[in-house]
Amino acid sequence: MPDPAAQPSSTPEPESAADPGPSSGALDDAAPDESSPDTSPEARDEEEDSIVSATPVATGLRLVPDPEPEPEPEIEAPQPHLSVVPEPERSGDIFVPERPRRELLTLDKPEPPRQGTGRDEMMPRIDSEELDIAGSPRGDLRAAGLAVPKMHQLVRRGDTAMWAFGVRASEALRWWLDIRQAAEQTGWMPVLLGAPEEWRDNGEAIIHEGDDELARAEEIDAPQLLHDKAAEAGEPARGVPILPRRGDSDFATPQSEGLLGLVEADAGWKIPAMFPWKGSTNWELYGAEHAAVLRSWNRRFEAELVAMTYDVVELYVPRPPGPEEALAVASEAYAYCPDLLDSGVPTLEDLAEHMIRSKAWYFRWT
Repeated sequence: MPDPAAQPSSTPEPESAADPGPSSGALDDAAPDESSPDTSPEARDEEEDSIVSATPVATGLRLVPDPEPEPEPEIEAPQPHLSVVPEPERSGDIFVPERPRRELLTLDKPEPPRQGTGRDEMMPRIDSEELDIAGSPRGDLRAAGLAVPKMHQLVRRGDTAMWAFGVRASEALRWWLDIRQAAEQTGWMPVLLGAPEEWRDNGEAIIHEGDDELARAEEIDAPQLLHDKAAEAGEPARGVPILPRRGDSDFATPQSEGLLGLVEADAGWKIPAMFPWKGSTNWELYGAEHAAVLRSWNRRFEAELVAMTYDVVELYVPRPPGPEEALAVASEAYAYCPDLLDSGVPTLEDLAEHMIRSKAWYFRWT
């Protein structure tokens, strides 16, 4: 790029003051015309200084002439310059809930989507005792001010039952949020379950035959478990992060309509053990192991179980790890689900970058 300070001749002739040579748009306007009475060397020096200060050195752009130039040489308006407009953070193109971004477990309820806006209109919230079924959570939810559609018993293991009702994609997270916020009053914890067909025959495709998995979870040391599974998984791929960052509350399960389940429990991390989830049997993790790991993350990061489908677990993490511990937590996630780095996430650094930026943690065992 030419040096603007070198544009005027090093040995200017007196008569050249009226013709400073080729310049760009607004610079011509700033130069004195031929009738200017002040053509002294001092005036030319002052003029050269103003030309240098007005030239966009960082870009080399030719400025567009101003149709009505200001008479004063000092203009505070920013000079045109080349710039690269940063691309906004990508939301992951998965699912962005139709609500203001906020902590999911705050007491303030998010604004609901407007009704009657299309085929994905929110489910009606029916407040009628006629739809109650003995043993269902409808009565407890209604007492807490939540009117829900008719539900049915989806799974039963011993004295423990999971009830469910259908939700549309645009309303799935709001249903989960409303019921989760009232859980301390009602005693019922919500979890998104995905497609109904995966839960046929008492959840046979999703639940394995286990004894008391919840009691076994109490005997599992989560750090030791993850240490052993990390050794089994091997050294993860390492490198500079290249994936775009996901948003703070993007979930995959509510991408389409499905079921929302309700379980009588005092903590969501217990649900995979109460209904021994077998989505990761190929990695030899069963209900007790999942409960132990989720309990550890719940205590450290307030992780909440949002979804549990055929082979996917999704967590909402209100307090994600900071940069100083991101790699260590990413290593735990890799030990918990090595398939993360086998399908979609190329390096451990990519995973760490995601886990400190996103409040939605996604795990899938393939």
